Formats: sequence, structure tokens, C-alpha cells
Amino acid sequence: MEPKVWERIKRLVKKLKVVYVATSNKQGIPHIAASEGISFLDGDRIGFRGWFCLKTVENLHENPKISLALLDRKTQEGYQLLGEIEGIEKGAILNGFVPEKEKEWAGYPQAEYQLSIRIEKISPLTSGPHSDQFLQ
Repeated sequence: MEPKVWERIKRLVKKLKVVYVATSNKQGIPHIAASEGISFLDGDRIGFRGWFCLKTVENLHENPKISLALLDRKTQEGYQLLGEIEGIEKGAILNGFVPEKEKEWAGYPQAEYQLSIRIEKISPLTSGPHSDQFLQ
């Protein structure tokens, strides 16, 4: 990864905290999630720990391609990171059963997941006119 671009992305993630996660199933039906918990690993790899919704995890098992997006609305600095999942590990699991909440909590994630992502391409992202040329 280009060190200058990578440092700008790290700074922006630290500032914004929330990263948008786009996945799709094997039929190409998209799904968007928002999460915190991104970490920068060695080289072109990112770690992501979060209570991802069930559809995100299902999609990643069917289709390992992923897009991460971050945008600072005030400065219009933003990036789209295209990558592929290298690993999905189940982390923390909700502890305890609350029978009266079973219906209300149906469909909510019951486990925290750790994603390992290899970033393949990075492009600028803004809500205004911009090029889709890759920075990397």
C-alpha cells in the first residue's frame, strides 16, 4: 500500500470511527452495514471486529468480496477500499438466555465477528464529483 494514502485512511478512520461495509450475496444482492472496530494489520490487511448483522456475515460466506467506505462530510475527504475476506472468526458470544426477549431479539447478531480483509484497491470517495480512478 502507498504509505501516504494508508496514513490518510488511518487518520480518517480514527476521526470518524464508523466505517460503512458493503457486501453482496452470490446473486449480487447488496447489503450495507455500519460498524466500528477497524484495525490496521501488516501490509495491505485490515482487521475488523464487530457485531455484524446476520446478512453481512451470510453474504461474506457466499461472496468474499467487500467494500469499505468512509467519508468526512465536512471536508469531503473519503475513500472506498475494495478487498476480499481472508478469514471470518467468531469472537464473543452473547451469554445468557432471556426467554421474554426471544421474539424481540430474533434476527439480531448473537456473536461478535473478527474479519481479516486483504485490501486490493483504494479509490477516492466524496458526495460531489470525483474520479473512480484507483489510488492503489
